[in-house]
Amino acid sequence: MSQFSKPWNELTFSDNYIFCKVMLNEDLCKRFIEILLNIKVDKIEYLNTENQIENFYEGRGIRMDVFVKDSNRTFNLEMQTGDYDSILLRARYYQSASDVATTKRRTKFYSLKESFIVFICVDDPFGQNLPVYTKKTTFLETEKIPYNDKSHIVFYNASAYSKINENEELKAVLGFIYDNKPYSDFTDKLEVSSNDAKARSEWEDDYMFFQDILEDEKEKARDEGLAEGRAEGILQTQINSVILCIKWCF
Repeated sequence: MSQFSKPWNELTFSDNYIFCKVMLNEDLCKRFIEILLNIKVDKIEYLNTENQIENFYEGRGIRMDVFVKDSNRTFNLEMQTGDYDSILLRARYYQSASDVATTKRRTKFYSLKESFIVFICVDDPFGQNLPVYTKKTTFLETEKIPYNDKSHIVFYNASAYSKINENEELKAVLGFIYDNKPYSDFTDKLEVSSNDAKARSEWEDDYMFFQDILEDEKEKARDEGLAEGRAEGILQTQINSVILCIKWCF
């Protein structure tokens, strides 16, 4: 489902548009990262918020939800409400894209920042009913040598939030994402910020504008599909006529 498919009044924090707007609050964004990754984060800088990153000259661009950095790390936060089929390949691509976006032509490889790609999934992306899936890279032949390329990929399954027992703040955040009910002081703040975002008429106008574009594209696709279907039908009729003629002639 497109992120612009739901009516404005039904949007919650777990919808990309509201999530991105709430994460514009630096304090909330910083604390959100700290809770998800169980780390301390210093002052963050926004690299982009739901803007497109074009890789190289002819490569495929991507649209990141929230992309920030602190003094020596980058964080890409993606809110995911469905379409988990290619999520591992998306994570791989986002990892490379974030590196390209934060390096310059003469950057040395040893200067690459530690990076975190975080997918916050409302439902279970892998079907194992685990609240967290953390990627670990090792050498196949031995684990004695650490494979430390300073990259981390984590997938959260908000639907399994009740299984978290040792981190109440994380449990509250995932619970809020899953059923839109605040369970802590921090998620109270997320709820207030989400409601404030929905009260912004200019953001509602932007959202409705994107909805109109989406509907226009759908209608265009339907028209093109019908036209293509008619053309295919005519062609098939012609083919059938030729086949029938061949049968009668021979």
